[in-house]
Amino acid sequence: MFVVGLPVLGLVAVIVALRGRSWVPFSMLYLVLFMLAYLAGLILLALLRFRPDWLRALVAAVAVYAIVSVTPLVDTMARYPYHVVRCGGLPVVASGFAAAMSYDVPGDEYYAVTPFDGPFFCTEKEAEAAGFHHSVS
Repeated sequence: MFVVGLPVLGLVAVIVALRGRSWVPFSMLYLVLFMLAYLAGLILLALLRFRPDWLRALVAAVAVYAIVSVTPLVDTMARYPYHVVRCGGLPVVASGFAAAMSYDVPGDEYYAVTPFDGPFFCTEKEAEAAGFHHSVS
């Protein structure tokens, strides 16, 4: 329940925040993250010796999600749902990839989340204060 529950809650938060817009591109990448986290969680569950079983599952789920949130190429996907909840909607997605230092806002033609994106901001002012500029669509 815990190993599956944390990633599912993140996906539900993103789908709700998208409010009818296409959630398929994000979901495909997130599904890969979800499957990897599930497999890692199962391995960790088998290794842990905590009792009762729910405590072992909780420790495994928190450990796997903590590890995933700092692992390159999946950390952005793991952190995005947190920022959706923190901002109360879709965050501004910034990218320093290839020194672009640009950001996209929800509603932009190329607004998306990829493993190369991050950090996330709640407002355009926050992104600009951090040295990012609005990308030209």
